[in-house]
Amino acid sequence: MSDPPPSGDKPFVLVVALDLADTPSGGYALDQALRIAIRIPESQLHVLHVATADVKREILGLLRHYVEEKAAALGGCDGQHVGMHVRKGEPGREIAQLAADFAADLIVVGTHKAPQLKNLFVGSTAEQVMASATCPVVVAGPRPHPHPQHVITIEGACPDCVRSRLETKGRAWWCERHAENHPVLHRHHHIYTYQSELPFTQHDSEVSPTGVD
Repeated sequence: MSDPPPSGDKPFVLVVALDLADTPSGGYALDQALRIAIRIPESQLHVLHVATADVKREILGLLRHYVEEKAAALGGCDGQHVGMHVRKGEPGREIAQLAADFAADLIVVGTHKAPQLKNLFVGSTAEQVMASATCPVVVAGPRPHPHPQHVITIEGACPDCVRSRLETKGRAWWCERHAENHPVLHRHHHIYTYQSELPFTQHDSEVSPTGVD
């Protein structure tokens, strides 16, 4: 029996789980795995479908066709070794076991949910794989929807309000229209007090810097 090859000669091995009954999540996983494999020369990509019923050879044909279409859409995966596998059993266990069988460097699983840290993996196949896998696990899913930017909009001054302040010397802050029903400048959103004359000459700062004689 020959000795095993040095660790430096071992190709980079990826295992991707693909559920043919849930093509959206499987598609995210396969896309990500193919993109990684294409960037690593002579890497090995093992695509696994775990069946809940009896394993039929027709499933392997469907799996091969699906992978070929995805690879062609990305420009092909020349130079990579691609293996197809169909197993029966509990998905989380079978995915982790296949990765262990090939001494995989990475497992890629999919989800149809947008990335969220809270409750993303609870009760999912991804959670089961991460609990038992002996290598890192990547969860691929749809891109998150961008949150709307919070842009502050500043409205220009109302000419009638400006005129009212000038004519009343600041005693009336809003014009008649804005004083009652303006959605932003409603009086409940702004508390204002005004005194036209302050006795600055009697202020303690005029007596001494410290306010003490």
